[in-house]
Amino acid sequence: MVPWPIALLALFYGVIATISAATVWKIVAGMVDRTLIWPLVWLAVSAGAMLGLPLLRSWGRTLAIVGSVLMAVVSLAYAGLLVLASKPLIGLAATGLAGVHVVVIRYLRRPAVKALFVSEPAQQVRRTL
Repeated sequence: MVPWPIALLALFYGVIATISAATVWKIVAGMVDRTLIWPLVWLAVSAGAMLGLPLLRSWGRTLAIVGSVLMAVVSLAYAGLLVLASKPLIGLAATGLAGVHVVVIRYLRRPAVKALFVSEPAQQVRRTL
């Protein structure tokens, strides 16, 4: 059974994957004039984490950590831009969002959580018996 924090993280990454897929679709359909690279990167990382986390695969955990690091960096960059634009309270909220991603990274790096994620299916069978 998947622990509820990991299920919530998979749901969160599913939302990010859906938003990224919608952005890719808008770019491909010509409704938005942007580069396709970053939405594809977000789609790949978030879809991989969304699929790997509930399966308790080590690559899913790794993708979730990479995705959280990227989101924390983007949130801090956005917070800096908001502070430069003389909107410090909104920048503080964006900094808090980066803190949430740091908490996610710390949770996924705990030894008890690491022990849930194995790379071989045979180890999962042994663990459940």
